[in-house]
Amino acid sequence: MNPFATRHFILLISYVLLIFTTCDAFCFLRTDVHLNITNQLGSGLDLTVQCKSRDDDLGVHVVPFDGYYTMDFCSNIWGTTQFYCGMTWSGKLHWFDIFIAERDSHRCGDCTWRILPEGPCMTCNIGESKEYVCYQWNGELF
Repeated sequence: MNPFATRHFILLISYVLLIFTTCDAFCFLRTDVHLNITNQLGSGLDLTVQCKSRDDDLGVHVVPFDGYYTMDFCSNIWGTTQFYCGMTWSGKLHWFDIFIAERDSHRCGDCTWRILPEGPCMTCNIGESKEYVCYQWNGELF
């Protein structure tokens, strides 16, 4: 292969890899993630949620009691995707890392987070079984 053709081939491959690893329209070689965040704080309490990653701010969403907010995204090919959410009710702000690829990629294709005053609890469907784990705010297990 001549040097000119080699250079163009490398540029083409680089461009294709860039598209597949950065564009959310393609989950090729990446994990498609679907998260439901459900307000279980108690009757009459609205949950205000704002989730962010290093690259994306998903905006502010108000979730009524027993309602939910859904996040759909692709984790990156390097396994470093992380989203954290600030959650406010009754004038108090709490935060939690709602998705950490290293912790959640193997179990969170479709997960539901129940938001309780004590902390978030995750239910994941893994094949025929379910996994259920609760955390304290700011990431500590309880």
